[in-house]
Amino acid sequence: KSDKFDIQNVFLQSYFTKKSLFTFDELIKFITDRKCQLELNVNIISLCQTNGWIIEDHHIRHEQHKYCKVIPASVTINNREVMNWSQPMIEPAQEGICAFVCKKINGVLHFIVQAKLEVGNFDIVELAPTVQCLTGNYRTEGGLDTLPFLKYVLETPKDSIFFDTLQSEEGGRFYKEQNRNMIVFADDTISEDLPENYIWMTLNQLQTFIKFNNYLNIQAR
Repeated sequence: KSDKFDIQNVFLQSYFTKKSLFTFDELIKFITDRKCQLELNVNIISLCQTNGWIIEDHHIRHEQHKYCKVIPASVTINNREVMNWSQPMIEPAQEGICAFVCKKINGVLHFIVQAKLEVGNFDIVELAPTVQCLTGNYRTEGGLDTLPFLKYVLETPKDSIFFDTLQSEEGGRFYKEQNRNMIVFADDTISEDLPENYIWMTLNQLQTFIKFNNYLNIQAR
């Protein structure tokens, strides 16, 4: 019986073991190096100054109907301290994919984690799943080769997929948004040598970073 199907023991070992390909200090250095190489500047502008976005009577949308729409919501509820309010909500244009690729290294399950720069990050980069993207992007802008590991995740055999389900995002701000969340076991075609912004981490190390703010992004958590 293949080790990848011994799910409970494989994940428990990765959760409790102190053995890992990289030490905690090496992971901190990896993150710090990425932060030093990148720069994120955020400026507040008016909606009228945004490029490619159209303000219409009932929503704000991208001119190519990509990414998302900002829509108004009027809420009425009887069992809260405030029973009526109005607010903007984000309506997605397509579902996203959040996938971890994992592999046994030196007998311990490791996950490929990327240092991802995103607008809104508190400290430039955060640790994200192996693949994190919108489906509309890779379907219209270069195909499956636009992102590392995307093609591997989408074309992996079913018996190598441990987890694959649609999960809803936080419903107080996002209107009917859901992402495809996956955990995929890698075969020998995935090398231990990874692209610059990627690194191997055990489940134990991921759980360590989740204790601190601004390290693991919400998709990884």
